[in-house]
Amino acid sequence: MFRTSQAAGLLLLSLTSAQAFASSDGGACPWGAEYCYLSGEPWLNPASDTRDNLIRLVTREKPLALPVLPFPKEIARSRSYYFGTHLDEWYDAPSDVPQPEATPTPLTATLAAQRTALGLEQSPLSGEADAERENRFVSNTLPTVSAFFAALLAEKSLTPEERRALAEARLALYTAPADAGATLAALKPGDNPAAQAFRDYLAASAAFYQGDYPEANRGYTALVAASQPWVSETARYMLMRTALNHSTQNATDEYGFFNNQAIDAAAVQQARDYAKAYLTAWPEGQYADSATGMLRRIAWYQQDWKTLAGDLEQQLTAADASDTLIADIAETESKLQNGIVSWQRDVFASADQAPRIAATEILRKLRDGDKAAITPQMLDSLKPAYEKASLLPLWNYLHHARQFWQEADYEAILASPPAAQTAPQPDLILFSEQVLYGDALMANKQWAEADSWWLRLLKDRPLSEQQQLLEKRLMETRIQRGKPEAIFGADSPITNLYWRSLTLKSAASPALLRRQAEHGINDEERTIALHTLLTRDLMAGDYQGYLKDKTLRQHITGTLNASDFKDVDLATFDWDGTATTKGYVCPSLDRTVGTLAKKPEDGHALNCLGEFIFTTGVEVSTAPEMTDTMLWNLSETDPAFSPPDRQALYQRVIASPGVEPEDKSYALYRAVMCYAPSGYNHCGGKEVSKATRQAWFSQLKKRYTGSVWAQKLKYYW
Repeated sequence: MFRTSQAAGLLLLSLTSAQAFASSDGGACPWGAEYCYLSGEPWLNPASDTRDNLIRLVTREKPLALPVLPFPKEIARSRSYYFGTHLDEWYDAPSDVPQPEATPTPLTATLAAQRTALGLEQSPLSGEADAERENRFVSNTLPTVSAFFAALLAEKSLTPEERRALAEARLALYTAPADAGATLAALKPGDNPAAQAFRDYLAASAAFYQGDYPEANRGYTALVAASQPWVSETARYMLMRTALNHSTQNATDEYGFFNNQAIDAAAVQQARDYAKAYLTAWPEGQYADSATGMLRRIAWYQQDWKTLAGDLEQQLTAADASDTLIADIAETESKLQNGIVSWQRDVFASADQAPRIAATEILRKLRDGDKAAITPQMLDSLKPAYEKASLLPLWNYLHHARQFWQEADYEAILASPPAAQTAPQPDLILFSEQVLYGDALMANKQWAEADSWWLRLLKDRPLSEQQQLLEKRLMETRIQRGKPEAIFGADSPITNLYWRSLTLKSAASPALLRRQAEHGINDEERTIALHTLLTRDLMAGDYQGYLKDKTLRQHITGTLNASDFKDVDLATFDWDGTATTKGYVCPSLDRTVGTLAKKPEDGHALNCLGEFIFTTGVEVSTAPEMTDTMLWNLSETDPAFSPPDRQALYQRVIASPGVEPEDKSYALYRAVMCYAPSGYNHCGGKEVSKATRQAWFSQLKKRYTGSVWAQKLKYYW
C-alpha cells in the first residue's frame, strides 16, 4: 500500500533548501516572445530565470503589463496554471495572419508619395531585403532612404532636377552600394551649396558601405560644418558609426566568432568621442536614441563594465512600454551572457550605479552557490547605493536572501518577520520577504507555523500570481506536516486543480482518494481521484478494494476534455481483453480482478493483469504535474511515481508450482521480454541479474520446448 509519509518528503520545494535549486536561465521558448510566458514564481527567487526577476523588479515601479500566463476560466477545473515553462501555449500559439498584399505599410505609402514628388518611377526596388542586411549595411535600409528623400523635399533651395538626380543616386546606393560610384560621379550639383552637401554626403556614405572607413571619415568630417542642417547632423552621427565599424573590422575570427581582443582600441574610443559630441550638439536629435544605444555597445567593446551597467539600468528604468522593456532586458542579458562578459559578473553584482541589475546578479550567484562573491562585506559596501536609489528594502531582502541560501540561517530570518500586508497586493519586495519568511518556517520544519503564515497571507487575497504561489506553498506545507486531507477541507483556500491533482496523485491515502472520488468538488477532481485510487488498488494487489472502489464511478456524471485529462481516462479500466498478445487469451479486466480477489495466485489471472498493464500503459502519471519547477527534484524511484510492476506478476507465476504450462511458459516469455532489446527493465520493479534472465530463458526452452512462447523467444537480454 502507498503510504502518505513516503510521498511527503518528496514535495518539499527545492527552494526551501539552501543547497539545491531547480531552475536556471534559459528555457524552451524564446524569452520575451509572444506566448512565451514568464516561467518563474512572482517573487525575487534565485531559482527563477534572471530575466524574470529583472522584469518584475523594474515593473515594480511602473504599471507595465508582464508577459504572464493568463488564468483559465475555471481554475478549479483546469490544470493549466502552474509556475514553469508553458510549452503547449508556445507551440499552440496562433500564427500571425498575413497582411493582404494590396494593403501597403505606412513606409511603403510614404515612399510611394515621396517618389512621386521627386519625379521617380514607381518601379519595384531591387537589392537585398532590409532584414537580411548585416554589419555596416544595417543602416542602408528603406527607412534611411525615406529619411534622405524627406530631407531633399524639405530643402527649398534644390531644383526639381537636382532633387531627382540626388534621389536616383540614393536609390543606386541602396540597391547596389558597391556599384554606385558611376551614378555619384555623374552628379553635377553646380553652385548650389545644398546640392553639393547632399552629393558629398552620398559619396562619403558610398565609401562607408564599401568599407573604406578612412575615406568615409574624411567625407563626413568635412560635412559637419555644412550649412544644410540634415546633412550636418547626419554626418556627425555617421562619424560615430564609421569609427565603430572601423574598430571591429578585424574582430571576427575565421570561424565567424567575435573576438573583442582584436578590437581597435583607438577607433572605439574615437567612436565614443563622436557619440558624445553628437549628443552634445543634438541632445534631442533624430539619432539620439541610436547614439545612446551605441554608447552601451562601445562600453561593451571597451569592457567598461561600470559604465555599461549604469547605462543599461538607465535604459531599463526609462522604458515606457512592455515591448521596449522586454527588448532592453534581452539586450542586458545578451551582454551579460556573452563570452567576453560572463566571467565579469562579479562586477555587475557589485555595480553600485545599477542596483536593480546588481540585485538580479546577486540572486543569480546565490543560485549558483558562489559564496566567495556574495559576502556580508560585499553587501554592506552596496548599502549606500541602495539608500541613494530609495531601494533600501531591496538591499534588506538581499541580505536576508544570503542568510537563507548561503548560510541556512533560518533563525535569523525568523527573528524579524515581515509585515503580513495582504491587500490590495503587496509590493514585490515585501512579498519576497513574506515568501522567504514562510520558506524559512518550512526549512525549519515549523509546519504548523508555516500553515498559519500562508493562511494569513491568503486571507481575502484575489486571484493573482501571488495568490497562486501562496496556494502552492500551503499545499506543500500541509503535505509536509502529514495533513494532505486539509487541502480538500471545506474551508481550504486551495482551489487550483493543478495543486489538488498533484496532492491526490502523490500524497493521498486510499481513504482520502475514496473520499474525493465521491465528494470531490467537480467531475475533474473526482476522475483524478478515482483513476489514482483504482491504479493504486491494482498496484497494491488490493483486488477486493478495486472491485468495491470501481462503483464510485457512478459519482462522475460528465465528460471531460479527452486531451486535457488523457492521463486519468477511466475508460482504461473498461479493458475487455481483446488487445492481448496474439496467442494468449484473456478475459476482461473485471473478470480478471474478480478471479484474483478469490484466488490471488491464479497464474492465468496474474498474466492477464500483466497484459492489461502492458497494453494500456496504465499508471499514476505525473506528467501533467511535472511541469512546475517544484517537481524537478523528485525521486523517480519513489512508489508514488513508479510504474506498475508487472515483472513481479510474472515472477509470482514463475514461482508458483501449480500453474498450467501455458501460463508458466507465457510468464517466462514475458519476464525475459521485459529486458528486450536494451537489456534494461521496462516492466517496473527491481532489475534482476542477467543470470536470472538466462535461467528463465533456459527454463522456457528446456521445460516448455513445444510451447509457442519457447519457439518465439530466440534470445535473452
